[in-house]
Amino acid sequence: MVRRIGGLLSIMVIGFCLVGCLGISGSENINDIMTLLKAKVGEEVIMAHIADKGMSFDLSTRDIVKLKKAGASDGLLSYMIGKATGDFPFELGEEFMVHSPAVYEHLAIYPVFRKTSLEIGDYITLDKAQRNKVVIISELSSASVPTVLIKNTGIKAIFVMAGEIIIGGKQDRMVSFDILIPGGKEVKVEVRCVEHGRWHGKSVEFSSGGALGSKGVRTALQFKEQHDVWDEVSKKCAEIDVASQSGTYGAILSSEEVEKRSKPFLDAMKQVLTDNGTVGLIMALNGEVVCVDIFANPKFFVEVKEKLLKAYVLDAISSEETSTKLAGKQEILDFFNELKNAKTAELKKYDANCNTELESDVLIGNESRDKDGRLQHLNLYKK
Repeated sequence: MVRRIGGLLSIMVIGFCLVGCLGISGSENINDIMTLLKAKVGEEVIMAHIADKGMSFDLSTRDIVKLKKAGASDGLLSYMIGKATGDFPFELGEEFMVHSPAVYEHLAIYPVFRKTSLEIGDYITLDKAQRNKVVIISELSSASVPTVLIKNTGIKAIFVMAGEIIIGGKQDRMVSFDILIPGGKEVKVEVRCVEHGRWHGKSVEFSSGGALGSKGVRTALQFKEQHDVWDEVSKKCAEIDVASQSGTYGAILSSEEVEKRSKPFLDAMKQVLTDNGTVGLIMALNGEVVCVDIFANPKFFVEVKEKLLKAYVLDAISSEETSTKLAGKQEILDFFNELKNAKTAELKKYDANCNTELESDVLIGNESRDKDGRLQHLNLYKK
């Protein structure tokens, strides 16, 4: 009998030790965050620390109140709650994995990784081509709003993404569809005007604006008409409270106020989204998946990452709703499952690549593939 009681006591002691040990990590993690908050460490650094240490949390109501009193923003709390779901990482179809999001206020960005590498040749971005002085962008000899000439004077192919802004010429434009321009080739490229009030200029040449359009503008570029693009540019300028005499989207890009409002979002995202294996991003606002950009490989993604983040943040700072609800695994899977219902149609075919429209009741998007059928860019938007 004594031996039996002793055994039970041993089991109870072991049980209490296990419970204590299991509870310590979560409690210690919360205490670590409290210490950082009290030391006035910036939240972007705190989120980077959480990601780097692989911390997880199971926040009670009491924990949330305690952290809030210590100065935690709703964005940081949402990020910590997201770390408790256990949903991440998870498989997205046969090719991809989705990892835990970077969160700031009502914006969440989920990094996407490819299970196996995809080699599609060596090509460079428009911005890199401009830095290397191997690209010339100009008006046609008889200037036309919907078309410009892009000449690749280098050896490597240049990939230009739908929504990239080019500044100059007779008016600023945005590229309508993804295009791959082989070395030594000059191509007529379809564009849309994003500067309604100007049709003059000292030069017929353009330079890369180093930026992408917001979700509404990019959607209109690819799937709607010129007047819809102007409407979206005007709408975005009004939402962010930016104006210019010629009505150019470029006014947003040069606004100091926009830069100031964007900075905390960008700092938070950049600190967390640092893995070199990333091939794309999923953007969610107010708990809803609204935009996806996935590329062929990490090497190319890293060249366009900052440009994508800035475009996503423009949508965040102009959003009227500011819910800190997070999109979870099921919301992301439901969005992607819509691809099974999507109808397809050719959008724009160039010599080296083809753009295909994907549309369901919930989403619309563009899948760009090279002439060998290899994926270059998958771009999806919530309707």
